[in-house]
Amino acid sequence: MNFRPTRMTRGTLTAGILATVLFGASACGPSLDQAKSGTDTTSADAALAGMVPASIKEKGTMTVAAAVYAPAVMEPVGGGEVTGWDIELTRKAAALLGLKVEFKIIPFDGVIPGLQAGRFDAATGEINVTEERTKVVTFVTNHVSKDEFIVKADSAKTSFDKPGDVCGLKIGASLGSSEAATAQAMADACTASGGAPTTVETFQTQAQVNLALSQDRLDACLASGSQAAYTVDNTKGQFKLAKLGFGPEIKTGLALANNADTAKLAKAFQAATDKLIKDGELSKVLDKLNGGLGAVDKSEIIPNPGS
Repeated sequence: MNFRPTRMTRGTLTAGILATVLFGASACGPSLDQAKSGTDTTSADAALAGMVPASIKEKGTMTVAAAVYAPAVMEPVGGGEVTGWDIELTRKAAALLGLKVEFKIIPFDGVIPGLQAGRFDAATGEINVTEERTKVVTFVTNHVSKDEFIVKADSAKTSFDKPGDVCGLKIGASLGSSEAATAQAMADACTASGGAPTTVETFQTQAQVNLALSQDRLDACLASGSQAAYTVDNTKGQFKLAKLGFGPEIKTGLALANNADTAKLAKAFQAATDKLIKDGELSKVLDKLNGGLGAVDKSEIIPNPGS
């Protein structure tokens, strides 16, 4: 999968939107005005719709869990239609399959357990594909990312080039996220190597992580490249990126609950996503809502149906 590392720029947002980045609810900025409607204009593709399992086709609407994680998932202050680049990609893929989507906004640490319990058909919101998660859910990839650190604008840190550079820091991440697990692995490596103790603190939402950083309760926070760039661009010079010079490229995508229909549904979403890629629609969404970050040239099902 190819990653197009375009720098994200979104312009200046209002003070109210700045507050939401730090304090909790998310909001739609000017670049999201055309994405507020929950009704996608993408037409169903008869061949693709024919791939959908009968049980899903009969329902007509998929219930999809998502945690607020700008700019992938954004919920207007006071409620309203959820939007964001991954929300729009999910809507468009579902529309090609002749399906509607009902999004349920929940805390991130409840997403995977909710899929396992059968409370949702799928989940979206820049969910990283990890070995642990692929044991319990199936992914259809639509994006690729790389984690980055966010630090205060006046921090002496400009990059973390090797694992030892994080030793001695207090790092924040979202509860239940792969970034939290990655940060803990960094902390464990510091301990094993005899480096200065490294602490990891987790918070219910990324906005709470950002707030803790703004209040100097953290030295840095670890987030996806998209979230990190969005936070830096939309907090009026309060933060800056500190590039993570090590660590892998990360695939993300739609997570599907494992059941008798999963294999067939995954193939349908893979075909729909590949059509969005071929038609240029996936790139258009990422260009408009994610600064062009994370475009891929094909979708994958993980774990592979043949594995």
